[in-house]
Amino acid sequence: MTLTQQEFTALCASHGFGAHVGVLRPWLRPRVGFSRRAETDASIGASRIGGGPDVPAGFEWPNHKGRALDFLLQINLADVQGLQCGLDLPAQGVLSFFYDTETQPWGYDPADRSGHVIGLFDADGLRRLPPPDAEAALVPSALAFHQAWSLPHSFTSEGEEVAQALRDAGLGWDDAAEEGYYALVEDIADLGSPTPGERHGLGGWSHNVQGDMALEAQLVSHGLYCGDPSGYGDPRAAALAAGVADWAMLLQLDSDDEAMWGDSGMLYAWVRRQDLAARDLSQTWLGLQCC
Repeated sequence: MTLTQQEFTALCASHGFGAHVGVLRPWLRPRVGFSRRAETDASIGASRIGGGPDVPAGFEWPNHKGRALDFLLQINLADVQGLQCGLDLPAQGVLSFFYDTETQPWGYDPADRSGHVIGLFDADGLRRLPPPDAEAALVPSALAFHQAWSLPHSFTSEGEEVAQALRDAGLGWDDAAEEGYYALVEDIADLGSPTPGERHGLGGWSHNVQGDMALEAQLVSHGLYCGDPSGYGDPRAAALAAGVADWAMLLQLDSDDEAMWGDSGMLYAWVRRQDLAARDLSQTWLGLQCC
């Protein structure tokens, strides 16, 4: 769906920001939302979640600490043409995501880097492999896509920038304003979704459960442990912080009736924009957040 200026203005006004639409509009980002379809089977190379992956000949199954990673989902990029996600994605190919669903690494430890793999495969010549651990495999289903939208979440550095911009514009940033903005972010995220509250998505702003992730992605990717304050206080952290702006959210996968991440949390895959432009997905970062 296209979000018109009139529709966006009405949404902002319904949460007390009618006079500040001009402040909020530049922060609006598109996202491709997706949800499970009733069909449990899909042709080779089609977008789907669960089961076994469709991979090229010579594919070597990735592993983490001696255990084969689990297949999460694949997105045939031809299926999302005409939808906006704000990412420099190729028009063709199959984007595939693998993760250790047994240990569910959170991403704050450099040792977690092998806990996920993201592949980009040519859509031709794929073959379907069975999951290495059938009991751990996600329930298979086809995927349906829709145009979605996002505003920076309150629990992010960009959300703090939005709050400051609203203060600078004369809005009193009290508890009511904070709650109103949080509700606006939720309503924007629900636009076009067949299942309100479901936050599966490709691109856009992250819909956080906890705090900011881009700095964590940058530091962990450079070998700093962020499970406690030590990584953030490391002498290298200040210089590395300049690279935070390079990171963009590639995918977020919400908990649903068939898959649970932590305690009803979400998985977030992040990529450097320059790596995505080079079609290099070897240095991505994946984090888990839950309540």
